[in-house]
Amino acid sequence: MDTTTSQNSICSHHHSFALDNFFRRVVQSPKKILGPYLNKGDTVVDLGCGPGFFSLAMAELVGSSGSVFAVDLQRQMLDRVQAKLKKVKDTSALATITLQQCSADDIGLDKSIRADFVLAYYMVHETPDQGRIFQQVSTLLKPTGSFLMVEPPFHVNKEEFARTLGCAERAGLAIVDRPRRKGGRSALFTLRP
Repeated sequence: MDTTTSQNSICSHHHSFALDNFFRRVVQSPKKILGPYLNKGDTVVDLGCGPGFFSLAMAELVGSSGSVFAVDLQRQMLDRVQAKLKKVKDTSALATITLQQCSADDIGLDKSIRADFVLAYYMVHETPDQGRIFQQVSTLLKPTGSFLMVEPPFHVNKEEFARTLGCAERAGLAIVDRPRRKGGRSALFTLRP
């Protein structure tokens, strides 16, 4: 198999209950995972946002002066994020969340967007062309921005993850940390100088 392609299937919106529930919030607290990387006023992107498990926490962490772009392939996942937003009583302290449906090979965000932070949590292994996604992330990031990728150990073994890291590096990303306790195999990247 080519190191930039994946044969994994996309987690269906029918299984979104498994992606956002009380137990997962205890084990993988979005604020604990993302807190060290986000600041008030940041522009952030949640790639493969699913039902918004991380998106709403991102909106709280970057505050009303920030922006969150929640990106997913499945319209039904974005509809679930929208439904969650409608349940929030006071959105005055939240960043604006822009929902973006992507295609399998294009993130689809406006080329003028420059992100302080991009998250790809449990989604890179589902993309058909990892190299293309990493190239797009490189284009999205500000020169000082960072990209956190976390892959599930139950789907991605060490050898596959090593190939994924190499693919990211070939796309212009540099590994700056291999943070622990993020819920899987993880790497923090910046743009290569």
